[in-house]
Amino acid sequence: MNLHHLSVFHAIAETGSITAAARKLHISQPALSRELRMFEERQGVVLFERRPRGMRLTQAGEVLMEHARRLFAIEHAAELALREEAGARRGRLSIGASNTIGTYLLPRIMTQLRKQRPEVQLTLFVGNTEQVSEGVLDLRFMIGFIEGPLHVSGLGATTFQDDVLVPVTASNDPLLHAARLDVADLQHHSLLMREHGSGTRELITTMLDSHGIRAKGDNVMEFGNTEALKQAAVHGGGIAWLPRISMQAELREGSLRELDLPNLCIRRPLKVLHRQGTQASPLVRALLELMTSDLPTRL
Repeated sequence: MNLHHLSVFHAIAETGSITAAARKLHISQPALSRELRMFEERQGVVLFERRPRGMRLTQAGEVLMEHARRLFAIEHAAELALREEAGARRGRLSIGASNTIGTYLLPRIMTQLRKQRPEVQLTLFVGNTEQVSEGVLDLRFMIGFIEGPLHVSGLGATTFQDDVLVPVTASNDPLLHAARLDVADLQHHSLLMREHGSGTRELITTMLDSHGIRAKGDNVMEFGNTEALKQAAVHGGGIAWLPRISMQAELREGSLRELDLPNLCIRRPLKVLHRQGTQASPLVRALLELMTSDLPTRL
């Protein structure tokens, strides 16, 4: 069966007239009529009833139309798949991520993606949970990753891995030499915290409040990113809650030590954000596939 003739038949069946089908296929009406007549002669059946107000499928035409619909639906799906694949290899992916994910996880993943798709343009913004959430909502970022609670409507969040925040301090902190360390010992100790708007700050503040410790006032120093917070802790600035993945070298070398307060450790979900009612683009799916395949061995 000639696929060109089948497309002529399909266009006439969909539009209901020779005139409309000719316009759709960008050929003349006489040429289209000849193509249809030739197709019917070759198949040995009449596919349409010619009426003053258009074309109506015969029983044979109805049978053929069922197959034509499926065939051209497959053709359309194939075209979309190829278009998406081309876009995935030459497109642009803007990512927003809160601090831990943006600093300690995504650079490795983005490097892997770039090696697979060298023509793709990748950009990464690292900020706090609030900034990332708003950026995904207003389309500045195609995808977002956060570590704290989501408070922005119109977005959905899916957990892809858990992380642990642990209380640490410099190796010469007197707290480490206490015979029996208690949560109350932290009340008058200097606390190192992220800025307001940080999901990490919100999690830690909620946890401390539950133990009767207020993370406010003169005993708190604020920092805009995890690395600055970590350096302050290394240099004896006070107690910081840091993700283990951000301080593996410091713990191994001994410049930071975990406090023996397991009830003050915080397990938090790492989440990927998406706008509700939308589907992930091929580039976003490629990034997520790399992320989920890489994370289990490192967290």
